[in-house]
Amino acid sequence: MKVVIIPGLVELRIKVNPTKKVTREGLPYIVMPWMFAPWPEAKSKGVIEVEIKSLTLRALLNELSVFYKNASVDFEPINSKTNDVDFDYEILMNGKKYVGLTQGLDTKLRKGNEVVVKMNWRWDG
Repeated sequence: MKVVIIPGLVELRIKVNPTKKVTREGLPYIVMPWMFAPWPEAKSKGVIEVEIKSLTLRALLNELSVFYKNASVDFEPINSKTNDVDFDYEILMNGKKYVGLTQGLDTKLRKGNEVVVKMNWRWDG
């Protein structure tokens, strides 16, 4: 399945099997440099297009974690001890928080879905 990732300052917007070309047009280009780490060649384009194996929201988040881990970036929205979203992240699907979805993190990804992964910055060290 194809996804397009649009990095922002504190979030990743992910479009699942988009029907039309996705660009950064109209969006600010303020992006944390590490967000492109697994796909440095995509930085000039501003969006990341990648094929994924994931079929659910949970699997997508885990797959993204692997991409970032392979690029030596600490990005783990799913807490390995609780198997739920870590408190450093907020996950939305089509504008709804994941906890409000009938299947939660096990919601199946479908063409046209938009997933937003927000990083909650902590300044406590």
